Amino acid sequence: NSLTGTVSVTVMRVFANGNLEIGGQKKLTLTNGDEYVRVRGIVRPEDISEDNVILSSRIADAQIIYIGAGQVNDSVNQGWLSQGLRAISPF
Repeated sequence: NSLTGTVSVTVMRVFANGNLEIGGQKKLTLTNGDEYVRVRGIVRPEDISEDNVILSSRIADAQIIYIGAGQVNDSVNQGWLSQGLRAISPF
């Protein structure tokens, strides 16, 4: 899978060694619902470019999460009855 784009983040904590814990979220509103991209991790100040940009490959302990919501996501998730039947008979 591939995801390309930008997400603005804020500094959540500064460590004693100068590293920064960052986090942020971007909401995308589409025809069939909202989608979110969340980013969190630790960066070194020297890895931040002059344009105030950092590549995701430079984020330590990166947590990059893509979350769908709305009709498209609802159609993918099973309802409670389907989940119950699958628990009883998984085949």
